[in-house]
Amino acid sequence: MIDYEKLGAFYLGKSFDMQAGEIRDDLVLYDSKDLTTHGVIVGMTGSGKTGLGITLLEEAAIDGIPSIVIDPKGDMGNLMLNFPDLQPSDFRPWVEKDEAARKGMTQDEFAADRASLWKRGLADWGQQPERIRKLRDAADVAIYTPGSDAGLQLTVLKSLDAPPPAVLNSMDAMRERVSGAASGLCTLLNLDADPIRSREHILLSNILDHAWRAGKNLDMASLIYEIQSPPFHKI
Repeated sequence: MIDYEKLGAFYLGKSFDMQAGEIRDDLVLYDSKDLTTHGVIVGMTGSGKTGLGITLLEEAAIDGIPSIVIDPKGDMGNLMLNFPDLQPSDFRPWVEKDEAARKGMTQDEFAADRASLWKRGLADWGQQPERIRKLRDAADVAIYTPGSDAGLQLTVLKSLDAPPPAVLNSMDAMRERVSGAASGLCTLLNLDADPIRSREHILLSNILDHAWRAGKNLDMASLIYEIQSPPFHKI
């Protein structure tokens, strides 16, 4: 049994003998303490950059280290493909009919082939299905998709709802809520707005403060109206 389950050590695989062109038995364990600020994975197309990135994220999750992943390309959604039982039925919804046809298989046959491939591949690197379950138990993976209903949707409009009385009655909390919402709106408008000097930020802050203290929720349409016809004459 390969011993790589050490807290703070990320199991990345085994070393490779470049001269002999073969995989060696000694493990590659990366000390997570070395990842203190920034890291870059560089390589040519098909060299395994995405695979290494996913491995690092999975190892971090097993150690209880959370991750926020910004994924414009859409590769990291594969982190949700976690099948501890490695059954063909787990893979069946994810196999494509055209790809199965190119292999001369039905989709059910291709799903069974993928399940077997995963099982063999993990075993070759000393990993058992129990480790997949350990990853699933350690991580709650969620995909947020702004502007799409494919995943969990995000919206800034909820931040325009009037806050609860506890916030309204706290000067500091109210100031922070108003400033945060105004800054978020300015960011959406591609405005580098200083909260103290920006006319746009000051106008939005006063509109939000006035509406919320009146117990009024705002949406985008009502906010535009308030900007066109502010409920005050002077700031």
